[in-house]
Amino acid sequence: MINSTTKAPYGFNKGSKTYTVGLWMALLLLLLLPVLVRHNDYILQVFTHALLLATLALAWNILGVSGSISLGHAAFFGSGAYASALLSLNLGLSLWITIPLAGFIATGLGFIMGLICMRLRGAYFALATLAFIEVPKVITDNWDELTRGSLGLVGVPGFPSLHLGPWHIDFGSSITASYYLMVIYFLVLLGLVGFIFRSNIGLALQAIREEEIASQAVGIQADSFRLLSMLLSAFFTGISGACYAHLVRYINPGLVYGLHFAAIPMIFAICGGRFTIIGPALAALIIYPLDQFIFHPLIPAGHEFLYGAVLIFVVLFMPAGLWGSIHRTTN
Repeated sequence: MINSTTKAPYGFNKGSKTYTVGLWMALLLLLLLPVLVRHNDYILQVFTHALLLATLALAWNILGVSGSISLGHAAFFGSGAYASALLSLNLGLSLWITIPLAGFIATGLGFIMGLICMRLRGAYFALATLAFIEVPKVITDNWDELTRGSLGLVGVPGFPSLHLGPWHIDFGSSITASYYLMVIYFLVLLGLVGFIFRSNIGLALQAIREEEIASQAVGIQADSFRLLSMLLSAFFTGISGACYAHLVRYINPGLVYGLHFAAIPMIFAICGGRFTIIGPALAALIIYPLDQFIFHPLIPAGHEFLYGAVLIFVVLFMPAGLWGSIHRTTN
């Protein structure tokens, strides 16, 4: 049994004023953003991608809360992107069907990765997951008849229209509608991850992270819980990858299986607070727009140095991450 009085991650205590106030402020800003920026397409596009990266960071952190550092989530992201894109292009299936299917396909890949890597720990686990990315990448890059190889997939369908009574919402052509669609996915995932973290699964993962041998001594099956967290993380990462494919409408193996999507969820999780729920999302919603609005125009060739600079600063001066530091200061 897991002791239900075990301290929850920062920002998850039921009485946490920081979590409640921060959540409502963030929700209000997200909902009002199109009005505040006067429906500026460029700004909304940046924040739409920031929300997508926030969901990727949240999904990564389901596994990260167990103490595992994965560098292989680009495998789930890329497989989800290609699965949904190919199902919609070749079979003409609705995106409301292909996106969940992409999540399940990524989960299957996560099960294979889990069987291979789950008994590894520390740097060995991280390097093994990084190497695993090459498996779906090589298959995708060389299966020209299906995936068009390194040329990638052009003309991936955008999000379809939705009819709700008298209202017609065109997610494909309206950046505002796409933005709100990503807001909905982000908030749903935020709630689900919050529920997972506060459930017995989340408490078991915390116990494994703090002292794996002791947790096994009280009946927690460490490998089973870590595999479960891998599967949940892979599922939501695959969905994020599918959403990315239909937002950008062009994908290739070097893009969706690249080191960018392997490292960036870990960077956001560490900067925001690995063992919190809102921390990784908060980091994504701050760092990515900061990079796009300020550093990219100033230093087009090397603007991504911002990620490394922020990561170094956080590791040296805010080891609990942004949200963890705020919580400790205000409570």
